[in-house]
Amino acid sequence: MIFERWSLKRRAQRHWLLLRPAATGAWQWRRLPGDEQGDWPPPAHFLQDTLALIMPAAQCSHFQVPAPPGLKPHEWPMLLEDLLQQPAEAVQVSCLSRLAGHLELLVVERTQLQRWLSECEALGVSPDYLWAELQLLPTQAAGQTLNWSRPEGRCLIRGADNDLQHWLVWPDVLGEPPENWRQPSEEMTGPWPSRWAALSRLPNLLVRSGTRRPKARRRASPFGRSLPRLAGVCGVLALCWGVLTLGQFWQQVPVWKSQVEALTGPVGSAQQAARVLSRLQSEQTDWQSRQQQIVELEQAMTLWLDSQKDWGVSGTYFDGRTLRLVLSGNASPPDTTHWQAMAKAAGAKVSVEANEKTSLLTLNFNLDGQP
Repeated sequence: MIFERWSLKRRAQRHWLLLRPAATGAWQWRRLPGDEQGDWPPPAHFLQDTLALIMPAAQCSHFQVPAPPGLKPHEWPMLLEDLLQQPAEAVQVSCLSRLAGHLELLVVERTQLQRWLSECEALGVSPDYLWAELQLLPTQAAGQTLNWSRPEGRCLIRGADNDLQHWLVWPDVLGEPPENWRQPSEEMTGPWPSRWAALSRLPNLLVRSGTRRPKARRRASPFGRSLPRLAGVCGVLALCWGVLTLGQFWQQVPVWKSQVEALTGPVGSAQQAARVLSRLQSEQTDWQSRQQQIVELEQAMTLWLDSQKDWGVSGTYFDGRTLRLVLSGNASPPDTTHWQAMAKAAGAKVSVEANEKTSLLTLNFNLDGQP
C-alpha cells in the first residue's frame, strides 16, 4: 500500500522552455506562457523552466493502426512491420493515444533521436519531456482541419470520427497539398504555433535513462517510493531468466539450481523450472506495462496539480490492478471528461467518486482498461 500526504499550498505557474533542433544553424527556443522566442541560447534564467525537446515534424512518422486489447509496448513495432522502411530495432515507437480500438503511434529513428539528445548534452541541458512538433497543435474536431504554415513547409491536422487525428507534413516544394486538405478551418503562420495544445496533458515520449539535470526542488511524487523497489524485483526475475540459458549444466552447477529454486520452489527438472520461470517472465512483462501506465498517470497528475492552487493529494493506493488516488481541495473539481482523457492516454479507465462533505475526490484508475 502506498500512502503519502501533501499539504495544500499555492503553486507558481509552470513555465515551459521548448527547444527544437534545426537542420542547419542554431536551434530555436520558445517559452510558454508568454511570447519570448529566438535562437539558442535563451536568457540564462529560462533554463530553470521545464525543458521539452521538440522533434521536427519531418523527422517523425505518424500511424493509427487497429490493435487488440492488452497489447504491450514492446509489441507495438509488430503492428508496423509492413509500414516501416527500417528494422523495428532501428526506431523508437511511442504511443500517443488509444482510441476506438486503435493505437496512435509515433515513430522516430533511434540514431536521430540519440543525436539530438547528445547535442542537448553538449549545450549543457537535459530535457524533461520529448514531444513531436505536431503534438503541439490543438486537437481538431471531426471534419475540421488546421493548417500551420512555416518556413519549412506546412503542418496539417484533420479531425476524424471517433476522435482520431490525421497528420500531414507537406513541404512547399511539392506545391499544393492533396485536394481534401486544401480547405482548412483554421490557419496559422510563423515559426511556432499561435494556438497550442494543453502541454500538461501531452504524453511524454522521453525514455528515461536514469539521469536528470539538477532542478529546483519540486514536490514529491504522489505515488511514493514503491516503484523503484518493484522495479528491483523485476530485475531479479530477469537475472534468473538468464540462468535458464545454462540449463544444460543443471546437474553440474548446483548454485544455479538454487538460484532458480529460490524463485520457483522445488522443481524436478530444468524443463519444469523453465515453465515456472516463463510464467514469472510473463508476469514481469505485465508489470512493466502497468509500471509504464503508472508513470504516465504520475506525470499527468503532477502537471495538473502544479497548475492548481487548491488541490492536493491525501493518499494513493495500488493493489496491482487498480490505482486509487484520493484528492482533497476546496475548489470545484474538473469535469469527468478531464480524468477520462488522462486515463485514456495511459491506457486505463477511471471512475470518479466525489464526497462534498469531506471535500475529497477519489479517482480509481483501472490499469486493465485498454480498449
